Amino acid sequence: MNLAIIGAGNVGKSLGKRFQEAGHRVIWGVPNPSDAKYSELAVTDVTSAVRDAEVVILAVPWAAAEQAVTSLRNLDGKIMIDVVNPVAEDFSGLVNLAGSSAGEQVARWAANAKVVKAFNTVGNNVMDNPAFGSNKATMLVAGDDPEAKSVVLKLAGDIGFSPVDAGPLSMSRYMEALAWIWISLAYKQGLGRDIAFQLISR
Repeated sequence: MNLAIIGAGNVGKSLGKRFQEAGHRVIWGVPNPSDAKYSELAVTDVTSAVRDAEVVILAVPWAAAEQAVTSLRNLDGKIMIDVVNPVAEDFSGLVNLAGSSAGEQVARWAANAKVVKAFNTVGNNVMDNPAFGSNKATMLVAGDDPEAKSVVLKLAGDIGFSPVDAGPLSMSRYMEALAWIWISLAYKQGLGRDIAFQLISR
């Protein structure tokens, strides 16, 4: 598939490289493509990146998310994967979105796209390698469009996760809370970043 990743920070780079390894075509959309820090990536401006993409991955900080989404054009019918967690700038917790979520807010900003929440509950180091011995990290996927969600579930499997359908996009608020638990365990509780959640059944 043709994937455009908006943002080339740690998460955007890790996801893009993993998707490239899985055989997908990836281009990163960034504000300043000529910046030397992007020399190892296939970068272009955001508008050009999105033009031919089937899937657009939003991988920017929460503070930049609204501007990033509203600046996009030609989103009609495209799948947008929201990777963003609404972490407060002082790192004290999640921003209070009054019973909503970043995923639902992104869907309002990108009204013509099919928004799916995924890849937000682990750090980029786990994206680099989702295997924990013989186990795979679980990747929850939430969205209101069944076809779009099935595409994202497959993409998660392509890069080594065990994908799980978490339900409608409104489940984003709980996935974002789970992400804060991961962040808290990794950083505040001292467990480190090599941790992930796994859904088990019998």
